[in-house]
Amino acid sequence: MEIKTVSLSDIPVWILLSKEYDSYVQEIVPNLTEWYEGNETSPSYDSYMRSKISKNEAFMATGKNSMCYGIVAISKTNNNITFFAISHKSDFYKVGGFLLEHVLSMLNTKAAIKTNIIKSNAEQIQKQHTLFS
Repeated sequence: MEIKTVSLSDIPVWILLSKEYDSYVQEIVPNLTEWYEGNETSPSYDSYMRSKISKNEAFMATGKNSMCYGIVAISKTNNNITFFAISHKSDFYKVGGFLLEHVLSMLNTKAAIKTNIIKSNAEQIQKQHTLFS
């Protein structure tokens, strides 16, 4: 497994990974159109991805045949983890730990690092709570 910086050509892969989490997002945002297209207070998902890519703040764990195992995006300015998703087909803790270790080396670990984790009892989301605690 290796980590690469996400590029514009990876956007379709990022969207597919994000869609693996749609059922959890729907627990808090019933209208996924707004989630992906944005609204007056939030940018579209496409704009968000492009912003992270242009700032070199998105990273993908890849493996055989360049398969995407997971993606993490950060904000160096705000010391945040802004996106964290591991493919349901991957070993969550192995891939998640690998990505988390990578981005922690880029963030200020002497200050609070913020992240948003969806409120859900779903196993995949509970794994995020465990990994981040």
